[in-house]
Amino acid sequence: LITDAFEQLEDEEGTRQGFCHIRIQQRTGRKTITTVQVRKVAMKSSVCTILLLLSLRVIGVFLVRTWFVPDEIFQSVEVAHYAVFGVGHLSWEWRHSLRSVIHPSIIALVYWLLHFLGIDSNFAIVFTPRFIHAILFAMSDLCFFDLAKRILSTLEARFALFSYTSCWFVWYCAPRTLSNSLETALSLIALKWYPFKSLNRLCWPYMTIGAMTILIRPTAILLWIPLGLWHLVRSQSRCRLILTTSLPAVLPILVIAFMLDSWAYGKWTLSTWNFAKFNVFEGGSSHFGAHPWHWFLSQGLPSTLTVQLIPIIGGVIAALLWRKVTLSLLNICLFYVIFHSCLAHKEHRFMLPVIPLLCIYAGHFFGVAVRISTGIVHALIALLIVVNVPTALYLGLYHQVGPMSASEFIANNAKMIYGINEHFNVLQLMPCYSMPQYCHLHELNCTVRALDCSPNLGNVANFVDEADLFHSDPIAFVESNIDLVNDADYIVVYKKTFSMEYNCNGTTVEHPEYGEVIQLTGDQRQHIKDFLCKVGIVKEENCKIHGF
Repeated sequence: LITDAFEQLEDEEGTRQGFCHIRIQQRTGRKTITTVQVRKVAMKSSVCTILLLLSLRVIGVFLVRTWFVPDEIFQSVEVAHYAVFGVGHLSWEWRHSLRSVIHPSIIALVYWLLHFLGIDSNFAIVFTPRFIHAILFAMSDLCFFDLAKRILSTLEARFALFSYTSCWFVWYCAPRTLSNSLETALSLIALKWYPFKSLNRLCWPYMTIGAMTILIRPTAILLWIPLGLWHLVRSQSRCRLILTTSLPAVLPILVIAFMLDSWAYGKWTLSTWNFAKFNVFEGGSSHFGAHPWHWFLSQGLPSTLTVQLIPIIGGVIAALLWRKVTLSLLNICLFYVIFHSCLAHKEHRFMLPVIPLLCIYAGHFFGVAVRISTGIVHALIALLIVVNVPTALYLGLYHQVGPMSASEFIANNAKMIYGINEHFNVLQLMPCYSMPQYCHLHELNCTVRALDCSPNLGNVANFVDEADLFHSDPIAFVESNIDLVNDADYIVVYKKTFSMEYNCNGTTVEHPEYGEVIQLTGDQRQHIKDFLCKVGIVKEENCKIHGF
């Protein structure tokens, strides 16, 4: 009589490496063991996964072309453009040493290389940093999948990856040159070396990359301090871990960051400390808007995760009930959200780093649900696709596309009219930092003037910044700054503001010679006439010539 048995082979982190076939001949007791490795299959599957994730993120570069937040431009590519080409706008944070130069320096290195090779076209300047961020995000996606396989079963890890990559907000942020996107990508890459189970694995890379992440985006410390303490508590030789691993891994990064900041700002300084001091200890983040304490729970997470919350909440409940999945990631997410909730200023992008950690629990829920009913799983997958895909396409292609379209139009139109040598002026009469500047007008000789909205750091009484001054009374602002308007070759203003102030709500028609024009009647004509005369575009005596 012969008995056959099969056993799955896993490494110390629980990743399947193969299986073994055990044949026992009961009469003689003889055992025959055959080991089958699955590395070739795994390698082929891994290559397919890499190509799929890379394709997904690169496609996102072209399908995410809308405006999101000013930091996407003015804390990264605009600064890098200034560093390499000597032309660019530096926001007030850079005058107060609040931002790390690491992120812009990486982009500046790319710009320098493009310039050295003579391929620094406007297209290359705009899209190359986005391609780099997309590729880095694809690498982090793969690391997330690896992390999920170390915590969950292979099937649950696939569902976790699907939940993460199908989230509209992750798609929306992945190719953007945001420090939050870089923070998320680097954190996931660092977690590849984090010892969730075995303390004997190589771990210094997670400390080095984690330290770099904190220096780029100081709020990342809310992820890495809990993870570091958890590692330290579980270690049997804590002093050795600190002295022989942590300090050698972290100190060189701190020294390099300190030297870079000091060199860039021309004084001994560390931007990470300045950032924390201003935004946390001095409450400076309130200058950018204040939100109620519950905003992340009531608006931030529900709007960024949408239907992903269903499997996430289900997975958290399952983890609490059966304790088959570690709750450490949930505790870190709670700590991260609670701390951010204590700060006055809140934004959706601040939650980006915790989304992948929460999607681990979504994968666990799918694994539980598939054992109950495949119909539930199929319905939930369909729901995630139906909700996230249209949302991602709409917000990536249409919502707030105006600033990017206007910038592209000016770049193309000015190149035809002025070429690359003749100078022209652009005036942006909009909320400050709501449109790209020099980094999107790279090949052109221009001056961009935008409204200033630097915060009242000097506590001046009855302080009103320039942007608020304009929007409180646009006509009065134009009259008092008539030279700005007269000197401008391009004036960019929101249609709503222009229509409201000048009653420019006529019918848009197609003119055979001039293209799309606005057909005005009655009072509309008089309002536009008064405005054009006031800003000097049309003289009163020439009104009949211009059709008034």
